[in-house]
Amino acid sequence: MIQRTRRAAALAAAMLIGGLVTTVPAHAVSGGTTGTSGFAAKITADGRACSGALVEPTLVLTAASCFPENPQGGVPAKPTTVTVGRADLATTAGHVAKVVNVITRTDRDVALARLDSTITDVTPLPLSTAAGTPGVSESLSLAGWGRTADEWVPNQVHAATFTPSANTATTLSLTGANGADACQGDAGAPIVRQNGTVAAVVTTSWQHGCLAEAETRQGTTGARVDDLSGWIRSQAIIGTAKAVGHGVTLSWTPLAASDDATYSIYASFTGPATNSAAQLIGTTKATTFLHSATARKTWSYLVVASAGAASPQFTATTGARSLTDFTGDGKGDIATFVRGTDGHVYVAASDGSKFVGNSVSWHDRFSIGAEIPLSGDFNGDGKADVATFSRGSAADVYVALSDGTKFDGNGVLWDDYFAANSEIPAIGDFNGDGKDDIATFTLGTTGDVYVALSDGTKFGASSVWHGDFGFNAELPYIGDFNGDGKDDIAVFTRGTGGDVYVALSDGTKFVGNSVKWHDNFAFNDEIPAIGDFNGDGKDDIATFTRGTTSDVYVATSDGTKFVGNSVKWHDHFASNSEIPAIGDFTGDGKDDIATFTRGTTSDVYVATSDGTKFVGDSLKWHDAFAYNSEVPAPRAITVL
Repeated sequence: MIQRTRRAAALAAAMLIGGLVTTVPAHAVSGGTTGTSGFAAKITADGRACSGALVEPTLVLTAASCFPENPQGGVPAKPTTVTVGRADLATTAGHVAKVVNVITRTDRDVALARLDSTITDVTPLPLSTAAGTPGVSESLSLAGWGRTADEWVPNQVHAATFTPSANTATTLSLTGANGADACQGDAGAPIVRQNGTVAAVVTTSWQHGCLAEAETRQGTTGARVDDLSGWIRSQAIIGTAKAVGHGVTLSWTPLAASDDATYSIYASFTGPATNSAAQLIGTTKATTFLHSATARKTWSYLVVASAGAASPQFTATTGARSLTDFTGDGKGDIATFVRGTDGHVYVAASDGSKFVGNSVSWHDRFSIGAEIPLSGDFNGDGKADVATFSRGSAADVYVALSDGTKFDGNGVLWDDYFAANSEIPAIGDFNGDGKDDIATFTLGTTGDVYVALSDGTKFGASSVWHGDFGFNAELPYIGDFNGDGKDDIAVFTRGTGGDVYVALSDGTKFVGNSVKWHDNFAFNDEIPAIGDFNGDGKDDIATFTRGTTSDVYVATSDGTKFVGNSVKWHDHFASNSEIPAIGDFTGDGKDDIATFTRGTTSDVYVATSDGTKFVGDSLKWHDAFAYNSEVPAPRAITVL
């Protein structure tokens, strides 16, 4: 047939609106009957409209000519909305979504409009399972929101029957029954085969029979999409990653429910993620996944569906692990354990400049009597949880997980024999999987160190990770001293020697027996502490002299030793019997210091790190928290 000029045809196409129906009435779009809208989509921008079809929960298939200002795709030059799942535009059913991106083809007049929301309650139009040109006798359905024979802008979709008259590798030439043609507003309307799959989208038409058109020639042209199913699916999955501390929440746009897809998630911090068994971190039918990642790394992610579609790479940079970020906002908070027969646990969350909340109870019976409460992120979700060690002969370990507003679980036993009698329990991520584990130091003359790893629901069987570390009155501590994402162990001899020894974790054991990292640090009754004070990803050491001098000294880690002997970072902090603490309370990646006065005043002071010193002398962040013999967290004192 003789087409209009290219410019006129494109203009006609750009003015089309389309949608599909589940029935195929034998009437022209230029005068056809109405039907249910299903996946039919009306695309509206700046007074003009087109048609399309929802083919994936976030993708609408249409004609590229519907976006004349965006020939190369990208963010729509003009604000554009899509209405889908609405049988009658006069109602409020279905969805109205914004188009946030356009993906165009260079070989034919086809585009995908990406929506700003995921539509899961409208069944998408099925894609072809294999490329195949419709035969000349095959009946096809075309439906759109464009002009009819007697309506300029109809509120309901209209459909008609067409048959192919000719085709090329990228186009279909169609003849409508009873003189039907696509009209202005039908560009992008889907052309559907009898098996229910999409074959093409409308591009141009003579508009025979359309309102105010006197054209006697008939014919509608479509751009084939039966061979584009793979391309469409390849655009469907878009992932995002949000890191809070070392916990990364991944989410992605789904494929159509009919695909019944299982998604495999791959991750790497050494380069792009690849579809390989070595980088597989999990599978799920959901569209979210929690990755308990190694801290302080930039992770690349890839999501691959069982149908073969894959997401582009997407990334997140994890922050430092926090033992007391109970809310999961990246800033360290404080807690206090009443213990005794009460067992209340209160939390005051940091807003970056103060601790908020006075008597906010997060648990009403946890860590009773003389049990030892500690905190850590045991399920790897980026929110710190609490654990209590009964010690004695029972040696039970209970955990209550944080949901960001409270600790859930009263008597959830995660280990039934760990840290017995007078052993010293500790928390750390010793295998670097993003979930905090438990360790215990026997001290005395044996010097054994046991570890039980967390699987997110319990601690596994314990095993000796070191057989000669930490004796008698030496003080054991935990930190990632070489910055590899796995927590190591350190011991302070104190006394007059002031030696500091470190054994590094290789993920299965602590390596090193008498590796001295400092020979003149934390003497006598000074209180040592661990933190990444300069924000370089390697934990450093600090010591609080307390008493009336109350100096604070820091030696920073270079990955092989602690550097600095008498480097004073503060000259008046944590006096006398106050309890010093470490945490990144501002969320800037550098650990700060806090002190709990307890008693009846119960003030909490903070001095923040600028990377070279602790700033602030008497900056009160809370004036009524952790009274008398309550046990605060965090705290630099190993056991109270």
